[in-house]
Amino acid sequence: MEGVLSSLLASSLIVGFPSLIFVCSILIYYYLCIMRKKILSKDSLQPVIGVYIMRCIYSITQYWEMIIPQIKLYRISNDYIVFQCLSVVFTLKVMDYLKNGPKTIRELSQLTKSSEKNLFRVMRALTQEHIFNYNHLNNTFSLNSCSKLLSSPPPPPPSNMYYNNNINNNNNEINNNNNNNNNGIFSTNDEELGCIFSMLSYPTFIDAWRSLKECIETGVSGFQTKHGMTFFQYIDEKDTYIKKIFDSAMRQRNYATKIHTQITHGYDFSKYKKICDIGGGIGFLGFAIVNKNPDVVVCVLELEETVRNGLEQSKVDEKKQSIIEEQRLVFKNGNMFIPRSIPSANLYILMQVIHDWNNYDAIKILSSVASAMRYERNQTGQIPKLLIIDSILDDNINNDTYKRSCIPDIIMMAIVGGEERTLSEWNHLIKESGLQILSIKKFNRPPFLSIIELTII
Repeated sequence: MEGVLSSLLASSLIVGFPSLIFVCSILIYYYLCIMRKKILSKDSLQPVIGVYIMRCIYSITQYWEMIIPQIKLYRISNDYIVFQCLSVVFTLKVMDYLKNGPKTIRELSQLTKSSEKNLFRVMRALTQEHIFNYNHLNNTFSLNSCSKLLSSPPPPPPSNMYYNNNINNNNNEINNNNNNNNNGIFSTNDEELGCIFSMLSYPTFIDAWRSLKECIETGVSGFQTKHGMTFFQYIDEKDTYIKKIFDSAMRQRNYATKIHTQITHGYDFSKYKKICDIGGGIGFLGFAIVNKNPDVVVCVLELEETVRNGLEQSKVDEKKQSIIEEQRLVFKNGNMFIPRSIPSANLYILMQVIHDWNNYDAIKILSSVASAMRYERNQTGQIPKLLIIDSILDDNINNDTYKRSCIPDIIMMAIVGGEERTLSEWNHLIKESGLQILSIKKFNRPPFLSIIELTII
């Protein structure tokens, strides 16, 4: 229904004003019905206007690309070039140098030790993409609302040889000169997207995409093909700096989509005394749960390096530090593949964990959690539940909802060797793991996740 209305509005903008008025009237009525329904159900209101404006813009673009396919191919080629330009100026720390105010291209070229002419051409192109502002009166570039989101993460320690081998000496010098007074704590701004972009433009990440052809031919992830180990092995064993970047990137992504708000409003956690967030990263969802449910205790089960990152980053937030000191949230070192390392709980959570793994490993993880749940039942007589919070692809590939997870699915394939799954594929994993579905709740806001509630058979 929503997709149809968005397409109608897009068409009306092209066909004529009378049609626009008619369709807008329908949309206003539809919005009021949605808001009334949400208020009566006491559910959280979605950002209706913003969501539908974006859908309408997308529909208009899609409309023209259907009529003139050359436009689509040209746009895709352009997007690749824009990303490369943005990746370069991000690596050169241009955004950081502009934080204190506008600068001329000569000043920027001196700070970044770059060709003044070529840097200007790249900055000019990015200005046309509305990533920077340019003042023609004094010939200066400045940050805008977009580029302000791309501050660099803290630089790696000098001892990080793997990072130093990945980045050329010029960029290392810029990193080391980057004024970041964090007293040794890896601290990032949740409201920005710098860590996400840093990860996407990280050399080992880019190299993995260059192995996409081999990934398709062999069925092995591009990352493993290029680096000889899985993504998670690499960041856990070989490059702890990118591990910090990854953990912070996941937090920034979650903050941008406000997924924690959707989940804590969409599921009642107050009925559980102890919750175990398996693979919960640096505690983003865990902190959101205890903030909304003061009587709940959350245990975040993670690998040792992530536990350190979680404790380290919590030090810069007084509220989080207080929650940890009160032991309302506890970080625990463990391995989700080993049932005995999974602590006792009334509720287990796997949020965007299973999509990181192939079917074989996914079944091992789910079976491990199921074993921990059976042990809890035998010890206490109470049957705990499991929440899988992940994407569910539509079985119909032509359905509009399918498009939402197609690109994330390619990322899973190329980088970590996992996949986004349809409901029938989820059912297979769940059945093989000795679990059964109790309920499914779908969210209609980005990132369009679902809560699958399960119990043991």
